[in-house]
Parts: sequence; structure tokens; C-alpha cells
Amino acid sequence: HPRRRDREQEQLLQSLLSVQNDSGQQKVLELKAQLDDARIEHQNNISTLERIETQQNSRKARERALADERVTLQNRIIRGEDHLKAQIKRASENSEKLKQLEDQPKEENFNKDDFISKISELDVERQKLSDRLAEKENEGQETARALKQAEAKLSESRENRARVQALYESAHGTQKQLIERIKERFEVSPEHLLNKIETVEEYTEQSLEQKREKRQELLRSRESIGPVNLQAEQEAEELEKDLGGLLHEKNDLIEAVEELRGGIKQLNTEARERLNTAFEHVNAHFQNLFKRLFVGGNAHLSLIESDDPLESGLEIFAQPPGKALQALSLMSGGEQTMASIALIFAMFLTNPAPICVLDEIDAPLDDANVDKVCDLLEEISETTKTRFLVVTHHRLTMARMDRIYGVTMAEKGVSQLISLDMQQSFSFLEEAA
Repeated sequence: HPRRRDREQEQLLQSLLSVQNDSGQQKVLELKAQLDDARIEHQNNISTLERIETQQNSRKARERALADERVTLQNRIIRGEDHLKAQIKRASENSEKLKQLEDQPKEENFNKDDFISKISELDVERQKLSDRLAEKENEGQETARALKQAEAKLSESRENRARVQALYESAHGTQKQLIERIKERFEVSPEHLLNKIETVEEYTEQSLEQKREKRQELLRSRESIGPVNLQAEQEAEELEKDLGGLLHEKNDLIEAVEELRGGIKQLNTEARERLNTAFEHVNAHFQNLFKRLFVGGNAHLSLIESDDPLESGLEIFAQPPGKALQALSLMSGGEQTMASIALIFAMFLTNPAPICVLDEIDAPLDDANVDKVCDLLEEISETTKTRFLVVTHHRLTMARMDRIYGVTMAEKGVSQLISLDMQQSFSFLEEAA
């Protein structure tokens, strides 16, 4: 013991002092050597005591860990027994259902001939429908070709109409210029121009020469005008008919646009109703799951940035126990993860799926929260009959799963897939019990 060693050292020191006074220098040296040996032995004993205490603390920590594992295994055994009872009950139900299904073919054999005749009739009808479908497809192809040809003709007619319209406008402009020139030079309209022409008897040689020069000038003026399109009026009527057809098409397009806008409005109304309904369901599930995962508190979802649900955004407001209401971005990492998990499962409960893959959702969580998430997974799996595939590195999550799959590299460059059935692995505990 350290105190006893101290007393022994003190006695040796006193003996050393007494011997130093009584005996000689040799006795003092011997006592100093004994004192050094005692000190070395004392240090060794202290080191040994510290090592023993360290080993004792390590054993106590190991005992606590084994106790925790024992509790976990006991819980697992209890859940395994419940699962086994459920499987036995399910096997009994399946046996009864199998008996019913075995009796069903006997009843169905009576209607076998009727079914065969109906199948034959349906095959004949299907062949007729196939022939009609082939005919309709051929008609559709011919209609498509005719439509392409009509579209090509329509495009060509539009180009001709534009060209004719340009010619008509050019001829109309030329006609206006001629009328203006006649009014300017003769001060009469073209209809009364002939009444103003003098008779031939009134012409003299000088006047004839002047008329010839005037005629030549008029010829040059007419030639400068260019050829006159005599079918301009007919072409103008055709263009007016085409214009009427285009106006009719324009009205049809306007009506189609109005119908399309009405359909879009109806779809938006239905989409808003469905979105509001889904939002209410998700919000209700989210509030319940948040309170369960956080063991209290409040949370809700809110549509922001717009009054229209189709154009608004989504904000998550949460209030963990003992904290103020705040947005999700102001929460800690673990709280954000738990709130996000609650939102994901709220959407999942609104529209469950047969399979759900979760990729390391437990990475930022502590052991207590991991246990809560695993309990929630088991409850949802029992309620919705969903198979969850969880990618994880957390030992508690792996301990709560029914089957574990892993990839190992037994040899360098060679990967091997391994699996472990947790129910079968703990069956030895049930046998031992």
C-alpha cells in the first residue's frame, strides 16, 4: 500500500540520520542504496496499481456495453416472437385460402365449354376488328397524304394570292395615275373624254401635224404605262373570296383558342383543388410525425410567395420542444434531418408505394433518434405493407432490419455480395429458451 511504503521510507530516513550520527560513512551509503531501491520499488508498485485500475475501468465499460447489447437482444427476441406469431397466423390464413382455391377449379370446370366457345367467338371478333383496324390505318395514311397535298396546294394558293394581290394593287395604282393624268390634261373624267374630241373635218394640216405629234406623245406615254391587265377585276374577285376564307379560318382559330383557354382554366382549377387537398393531407401527417419524432413541439407547412397554389413556394415552420417557432433553415443539422424525415414520410403516407429506398437518412442522427426512425419505419411497413430498402452504416439501424445485404472484398479486386437473415440468425435464442 502507498501509505505503508511512505512510513517505511520515513523510518529508513530516520535510521539513516541516526546511523549517520553514530556510525560511519559506510553505513550511510548502504542506507542510501536501500532508500533508492525502496523508491524504485515504490514507483513500480504505483505503475502496477494504475495499470490495474485502467484494466478495471475497461472491464466495467465492457460490462456496460454487454448489458446494453443484452437489452437490445432481448428486445429483438420479443419482436421476433411477435413476428413469428404473425407469420403463423398468416400461414393459417393462407392455408384456408389455398383450400378455397383448390375447390374453385372444380366449380369452374362446369363452365369450361362455354368459355371455350366464347373464346372462339372473341377470336373471330378480334380478327374482324384487326381487319377493320388495318383498313382504318390505311384510310388514315391516305387521309394524311391527302392532307399533305391539300396543305401544299393551300400554300401554293396563298403564294399565288399574294402575287395576284400585289399585281392588283399595282394595276389599281396605275389606273389611278391614268385617271389623274386625264383629269389634269383634259379636265374631264375618262367616261366623258370621247365627247370632247373634235371631228375630222375641223382638222387642218397644221392641226393634223399637231395631232400626230400629240398621238406619238400619247403612244409613248401609253407605252411607258405598260401592259394593262384585263383580268384584274376577276382576279380581284377571286382574291376577295380567298380573303373571306382566310377570315373564316381566322374566326375558327379564335374560337379554338378560346376553347383551349377554357380547357386550360378548367385544368388549373382542378389542379388547384387537388393540390390543396394533397397539401392538407401532407400537412396533417407532417404535424403528427413531427410531434412523434421530437416527442412534442409543433410544426406546419405553409404556401408562400403567391396566392395561387400552382405558383407558390413551400416553407416549413417548426417549433421543437422548448424552442421558438422558426423556419427549417434556422434549425440545427440534426433537427433539419428529423423534420425532413417527417416531411418525407408525410408525403409517403399520403400516397404509399410498394417499395421505398432510403439512402443514409440516419447519418447525422444520434442513437436515440435512430431508434425513433426505426420504430416509425416498422409501423409504416406494417400499415402500408411497404418494403423499405435502407442504405446505412449505422449499427443500430442494421440491428433493427429483417435482412442485411453487404458487399465485401475477400480477394483483392473481387467483390462479393453477402446477406444475413436477422430472423434466422436469432432463432438459436428461441431454441435455447
